[in-house]
Amino acid sequence: MLAALVAVALHRWAGLSPVVGAVLVAAWIVKDFVIYPWVRDAYTGDSPSPTEGLRDATGVVVKPLRPVGIVRLGSELWRAETAGDGREIPCGRQVRVEEVRGLTLRVAETATPTSAGPDPSAEEKPVSDG
Repeated sequence: MLAALVAVALHRWAGLSPVVGAVLVAAWIVKDFVIYPWVRDAYTGDSPSPTEGLRDATGVVVKPLRPVGIVRLGSELWRAETAGDGREIPCGRQVRVEEVRGLTLRVAETATPTSAGPDPSAEEKPVSDG
């Protein structure tokens, strides 16, 4: 429809011949049929949310979850809240994403501890040459 309106407008204001206008409309319609297989998936409603791929991912707590805090997944920081009993999860602990609610992750602490850098409470021991 839009292509036909453009062709009529070009005929009236620019003196475009009706045959050229018809060819342009036909080319526009053929173009739609040609590109449809590549854009078809964008129109289906059953595609998963991009955040669904985060389920079962593991990350590290960078701001304590009390019950809401910040978690690092790869190079991204995400708002997260504790799943289950709402216990506090301190910084440096490894967590697993159990659920995604919008842009907030619901996480649970994993059994595997992770090192988020040197422990500030640890004392430095002198190195001996012997």
